[in-house]
Amino acid sequence: MYDFTNHTNEQLTARLEELRGIGENPGERTTEELENLAQERAAINAELEKRRKAAALDTLRRQQVAQGGTGVRTIESMSAQGQQNGQSDAEARASQFAETRHDTVRAEEVRAVLVSSGTLATPTQVSGIRDLPGRGISSILDLVYVENCEGMSAHKVAYVAAEAAEAGNQTEGSAVATKEPTFGYVTITPGSFGCQAQISKQAKKQSPLQYQAKVQALAFKSLRKKAVSKIVDAMKASTLVDTLAATLDANNKGKIDEFTLRNLVLAYGGDEDVVGGAVLFLNKTDLRAFGDVRGTNEKKAVYEITPDGENSNMGTIKDGGTVVRYCICSGLTACSGTAKGAAAQKTMFYGDPQSIELDLFSDYEIRVSEDYAITSLMDTIVGDAEAGADVVVNHGLVALSINP
Repeated sequence: MYDFTNHTNEQLTARLEELRGIGENPGERTTEELENLAQERAAINAELEKRRKAAALDTLRRQQVAQGGTGVRTIESMSAQGQQNGQSDAEARASQFAETRHDTVRAEEVRAVLVSSGTLATPTQVSGIRDLPGRGISSILDLVYVENCEGMSAHKVAYVAAEAAEAGNQTEGSAVATKEPTFGYVTITPGSFGCQAQISKQAKKQSPLQYQAKVQALAFKSLRKKAVSKIVDAMKASTLVDTLAATLDANNKGKIDEFTLRNLVLAYGGDEDVVGGAVLFLNKTDLRAFGDVRGTNEKKAVYEITPDGENSNMGTIKDGGTVVRYCICSGLTACSGTAKGAAAQKTMFYGDPQSIELDLFSDYEIRVSEDYAITSLMDTIVGDAEAGADVVVNHGLVALSINP
């Protein structure tokens, strides 16, 4: 993993320019070296984007005005009251939430949470109740492009459908042949969804800041799960995704063999490129199937799987000199063992996750009710928002498909 703690934005930008130069003129570097450089470049881009969003979120929080209405005060009035009590703006807002049990998180704040992996999104403990092992949420959400579309009824995203064709020969006195690119667009529409979680009444005995953080943690975790589901459904339905026929066994079921990863990697990026920095999204069943593939002579494992020490949802698969990052998505259909059906079935996907866009169309409302689970001595958290997702780059992903 890369640690950029001691690097300034200027240093990271300079290194990014250096890596781009290497990509344009790789020289005699091996495929593995180029893959490592591509991963470093992706990590630097992610770090710079995270810093930019953190700065924007900090500015937004200072300028934000809370939703008006009964029992809801503006940030300014909360801040003024909080200053009299020696509180910061955040503490004043948390105190207001503890009092009214209602909070509105603006889409830009939700966006910052969706594209990060902070403690609000992945709490490890709430009121003494231990979480299950692992993240419980696919990291695909931290990799896709997230856009704030608050106030829009829909969002049209243009894309290049086909690049300009090769220039033709020109005869003196004759017109030059037209070789124009073609364009298309994807329309992303919002869908409403909500979540429900419960928290012990004992949590309210902690400070308002801790209480607000715990409530948001549970609500945001459910939000992230639904957002992942929207992304996966969009990947399966998109017509911009290329497909590669999966290998079938004697029983007409999907099979992962020694050529699967290589074929996916080489199918992505067109005829002129082997694009680095892409990610393999797959069901955990398929990850196990990759590990089970053995050579014909010495019966050694063909693929070397290395889980990420800091993120149990991700890791790398190595096939000789090819190293591919993977991300587990339980919502995807497993290729291994899935029978051929009447229609094509898209299984694992490989490509640039920034080809996928998640749009947030509304603020995220959070309310806490003391009545729903009163007999269990639990408070119920209810949240709702509007979002949509789709693939917005033509040929941005390649899917391994079990064809009929």
